[in-house]
Amino acid sequence: MRKQLAITLALVSWIGASAANAETPRCYTAASVQGSWAVVGTYGANVAEAFGTRAVEENGNFTSTYVLNGPTSGSTTGARTITTGTQMGTYTVNCDGTGVVTRFLTSSTGVTVTQMDDFVITRADLKGGKLIALAISDAQRTPSALVSGGIFVTRVHTRLPEADQHER
Repeated sequence: MRKQLAITLALVSWIGASAANAETPRCYTAASVQGSWAVVGTYGANVAEAFGTRAVEENGNFTSTYVLNGPTSGSTTGARTITTGTQMGTYTVNCDGTGVVTRFLTSSTGVTVTQMDDFVITRADLKGGKLIALAISDAQRTPSALVSGGIFVTRVHTRLPEADQHER
């Protein structure tokens, strides 16, 4: 009888612990976005496109490079200009997967500017009890400093596979 009671208590304790863990809310953190990302930026109604990569550290700091294919300012023939540049900055991540990116941008045209973007994590995975972002969408708060005409930018960030995943 004691053995059955012990087994029953152990089972009830395990079920209770499992239910408590299932109900524990999980939060996104800056570590959720740590890793390598491909970023595609769309300016207005496809007036320009930017492509780049971003490396995000566990603390939310990042560095990135980009290539922008945009209209040549003042062109009447539809000429395009390729601009390259770098960015560095920070991610501030809320528990619900929303947040703010603050970027310090330097372009090959000599433009340097600080800009902010609001974002939401749109896809994630749960690994080791931690939420890991797989996709992010963002919207810039102010018009582009690189493409004239008061054009706003939206971006889609896609996590790149880690190097060790290719070796398996």
